[in-house]
Amino acid sequence: MIENLIRLAPTIGTIFFFLTFCYVIYSVFKKDSGKKFDQYSKIPFNDREK
Repeated sequence: MIENLIRLAPTIGTIFFFLTFCYVIYSVFKKDSGKKFDQYSKIPFNDREK
């Protein structure tokens, strides 16, 4: 059992990181993400002192 898990670990890791990469690409290029990233790009210019 453990031997099979150790043998399949590189494949499982590769699939996990590939799916994570696909999710990041999807979230960046989906239709409504432009507004969100425009707001995020203005964060350094908000110099409100509390």
